[in-house]
Amino acid sequence: MQRKVLVATVATAPLLAMAFGAYAETVVNTARTTPIATAAATTAGAPDDVKIDAAGSIKTTAGTGPLILLNSNNKVTNAGTLATVGLDNTTGIEIRAGNTGTVTNSLAISLTEDYTPTDDDKTAAGVAAPDGDLDGPFAKGSGRYGVRLMGPGVFTGNIVQDGTGSIIVEGNNSAGVSLETGLVGDLKLGGSVALTGDNSYGVHVAAPVTGNVTLSGSTTVLGGNSTAVALDGAVSGAFVVQGSISATGYRYTNRPTEAVISKLDTDDLLQGGSAVRVAGNVTGGVLLNGPTGSTVVDGTTTTTSVISSSTASTAALNVFGGAPALLIGSDTQAITLGAVGAADNAYGLVSKGSIAASGVYDKIAATGVQIGGGTGQATTLTGGARFDGSATVAAREANATGVSLTAGAAVPSLWNRGSITAASSSYTGSGVTGDARGLVIGAGANLANLTNNGGISAVRTGDAGDAIAVLDTSGTLKTITNTGSISAQVAASGAKKDGTTVTTVVTPTGKAIALDLSASNGVTLTQTAPTSSATTTTYASTDTVTTASTTSTTTTPSIAGAIRFGSGADVLNIQNGTVFGDISFGAGADALNINGGGVVLGALSDTDGRLAINIGKGSLGLTNTGLINASSLTLGADSKVVFTVDPTANGGPGANTHINVSGAVNIASGAQLGLRLTSLLSAPTSYTVITGGNLTAGTISQDLLGDTPYLYVASSRADTNNVYLDVRRRSATEIGMNKAQASAYDAVFAAVGKDTGISGSFLGKDTKDGFLSLYNQMLPDQGEGFFAALQNANQSIAAATGYRPDPGDRYGPDSIWMQEINTLIRRDTGDTQGSDTQAFGFVGGYEAMGDAGGALGLTLAYISVEEHDITAPVGEQTTGNFVQLGSYWRRSIGGWRMNVGGGGGYGWYDGDRVFNSGDANGDGVADVVRTNTAKWNGATFSAFAGTGYETKFGRYFVRPEARLDYLYLREGKRTEKLVSAQNAGVATTNNGDGFDLTVEQRNSSSLSADAGLAFGADFGRDVWWRPEVRVGYRQTLAGSVGDTVARFNGGNPFHMAAMDDKQGAVTVGLALRAGTPMSYLALEANAESAKKQKRYNVKLTGRAMF
Repeated sequence: MQRKVLVATVATAPLLAMAFGAYAETVVNTARTTPIATAAATTAGAPDDVKIDAAGSIKTTAGTGPLILLNSNNKVTNAGTLATVGLDNTTGIEIRAGNTGTVTNSLAISLTEDYTPTDDDKTAAGVAAPDGDLDGPFAKGSGRYGVRLMGPGVFTGNIVQDGTGSIIVEGNNSAGVSLETGLVGDLKLGGSVALTGDNSYGVHVAAPVTGNVTLSGSTTVLGGNSTAVALDGAVSGAFVVQGSISATGYRYTNRPTEAVISKLDTDDLLQGGSAVRVAGNVTGGVLLNGPTGSTVVDGTTTTTSVISSSTASTAALNVFGGAPALLIGSDTQAITLGAVGAADNAYGLVSKGSIAASGVYDKIAATGVQIGGGTGQATTLTGGARFDGSATVAAREANATGVSLTAGAAVPSLWNRGSITAASSSYTGSGVTGDARGLVIGAGANLANLTNNGGISAVRTGDAGDAIAVLDTSGTLKTITNTGSISAQVAASGAKKDGTTVTTVVTPTGKAIALDLSASNGVTLTQTAPTSSATTTTYASTDTVTTASTTSTTTTPSIAGAIRFGSGADVLNIQNGTVFGDISFGAGADALNINGGGVVLGALSDTDGRLAINIGKGSLGLTNTGLINASSLTLGADSKVVFTVDPTANGGPGANTHINVSGAVNIASGAQLGLRLTSLLSAPTSYTVITGGNLTAGTISQDLLGDTPYLYVASSRADTNNVYLDVRRRSATEIGMNKAQASAYDAVFAAVGKDTGISGSFLGKDTKDGFLSLYNQMLPDQGEGFFAALQNANQSIAAATGYRPDPGDRYGPDSIWMQEINTLIRRDTGDTQGSDTQAFGFVGGYEAMGDAGGALGLTLAYISVEEHDITAPVGEQTTGNFVQLGSYWRRSIGGWRMNVGGGGGYGWYDGDRVFNSGDANGDGVADVVRTNTAKWNGATFSAFAGTGYETKFGRYFVRPEARLDYLYLREGKRTEKLVSAQNAGVATTNNGDGFDLTVEQRNSSSLSADAGLAFGADFGRDVWWRPEVRVGYRQTLAGSVGDTVARFNGGNPFHMAAMDDKQGAVTVGLALRAGTPMSYLALEANAESAKKQKRYNVKLTGRAMF
């Protein structure tokens, strides 16, 4: 039903015609099934504005053409629903040019079809064979348009979709919004536009627009060769995006498993178009809107203020596929983008939002932003481009490019305040070379100035392929300023195609290049500290904005990766921060200037020797060995230069960094020279590191040479034409080694040189503690703590046989007894290596007592001993397990007690040694690890004899006692075998020559005397208990721990003498014994203290008589 609204009265009849034209409209407020045209909207067939209110709709079930046709000077407002299902060549709202009006969509336009892809795979015989993957096109219909402007001529007025509006189109060769002729007005799209189908557009501006094009809602497109937003016509205003836009031709945008991918069909892997394509002039520039950040730098503190809007979203462009997420340029015409604004906004492109592109599937290259078309047509960005947001790109088995300038692109300046990141990956063994490239200036493009206050990074993972943060093949870059980070990284994959971990990681052959400027003809690259930066918001004045401030530590600028210059006069100014990477200068009068505390580390080269090196307050670490030709060298009083020496290069003569200067060499007093060694130096050597025919040198500081690997002592000196570094190995005395350490020094040095991983770890230590922490891991255990623990356990057995089962004079009957032994030996480091040793065991005995006061018994003991060297806490562990059989005799006569006994045993050993260099680079993985093991056997013989006399004073007693103990231990020869070798957590092939040891047979013996006095008391009768305290002294009378004779694989034997342990020790003991006529229980604790050794043991003994 239609309702005619007339805002007029009879009294105003003369104005009726005017009032009718201004205030009348035709409202559809019920369900309608026929189209409507503004030229005949009224019931009388007269022109009128048309409005579909919330209760109204137009849904046709047959035919073609528009549901609403604007073909007169009127307005169209849709606050209801416009819909068709399965009808081709239909349009929600069609606008005919030559008219004036406005079009507003506030609710829904839906042109869909009753079609859903299914899994309909079949065998060759036509039998259904579903594979779990949907098949068929995304859409079957065609020619469907949500809003369509058609010519000839132009339409005057605005086309608007409110934030509540939506356009859904399912169809090929279709569009959500299509402007096919000129628009004199603005195009403003909020809400959402969603299109499914091939060769289609979400929003297509194919003709000129005199106003602004503003996209504040979401636009999504799914289909092959379908573009989300295309501005192919000229826009006299600005193009503003402050919503989300995405495009893909993939059925699945999250990469499935390899098993699923193998089943995908062509219709699953279609290539879509860009999220945004700008192929026409835009006078007001292109703005991807978002928050605006300003910074105030105050020394080490930076305050960042961010202005954000609660009424405007942030632009977000996403593409899954090979098309650029943002494409600016045309293959058929030259285009120009005017400036977005003035001052800091005076750029043709300002991106404050996020731009993301992912190839998802193998061999699909991905690009975030492309400026320039594919045929060399001019693409001019007035002022250049500014990136405040992010551009993130990922590809697998293909190139990934963050920002690309192709032939014809004219961008005077590029200012990056955000992040540009490109990551390309391949699985191990793929055979595919793909590169990761942050910013590429292609041949035929033009970019004179690059300023980076944010981050530009490229990461390539795989067997081959390069990572290049900035690549200029145009040769047009003239100035580069960096206050942020520019980094390139190449890493091994470590994964197979199916994602499982490989057993052997392939070392990547790709290069990490921060800046490839080899095509340039003279460029100046300057790195300085961050400075304050004020920027202007791009939100409309009507937006609701908020400002939030945060304070953080001022970042240090950095460049990671190689820097490659071309011909011409190139200048590298490092005024702050770090540069880690090789630097190569081409032909031309070049200069390397370091000041402001800047640090440069890498290989340095110059092709024609016309390089001026100037270091004021800064550091230069040269990692290449060989000649560096320069025209001049100036080292200030606050300068540091580190030279690299490889003593084993060239088959033995070695090689070192050598700066050969054709002009003046000026070295100020206080300048410091340092040394980096890449292999072990055997003999004292002098290295020439600077040569100049006109050399002037003050007093060179030796401080930096204190950071030479601790294994060596280095000093510098100069003569008329040369500067030298003198290097020799540090002596054992200078290191402060004990006798055991010193005796193995030459053998360890020779062995370390056979394993580059281990030698590199030693060369990375520049302190005594750091050096010794590695050195001690190379040494075998000396077994002193092990022998002491075994000795203490046998003394406990001897002591147990000397006690009667009760304090009275009863004799018999027979008994069995059991004793638990717990022993801890702590040996301090002295002339030998310190250790912690624990022993745990059980001894059981059978005893027959005669009526004459004597007793005979047999013992069977099991003892487990574990020793750890405290100087190599990670790397040394020896475990021995012994079974011993013994016998004893005991006799009591009045207050006297005597006992003797002995036995023998057999033991089997397990030894593990680990070399662990630690995690010097802080990546959570030990840099170098070597693990070996050995097994060997041993035998023991022990004997003891003791006596004591107990005198009672009522319930109290005093008992002086003494005992002799003898122990002999023979350890068999052992040969270690390497079981694991890892560098940076990755398994590596290694024969163990630099770590595995052979230790010869070792014999140890000890005869010791122990004298003591016990005090105690007796309580009870049938059930009795007696506490006692014992003090005493133990002295070794004869014997010694055997010396350790060992050798590394293929090396000479070395002899580590054991400590001459003849010193005495004070002993203290506590005991609590209790029993009944048929049982006995005792708990004892003892401690012994010598100068370099402490012994502790706890024993629990139980006995049953029968």
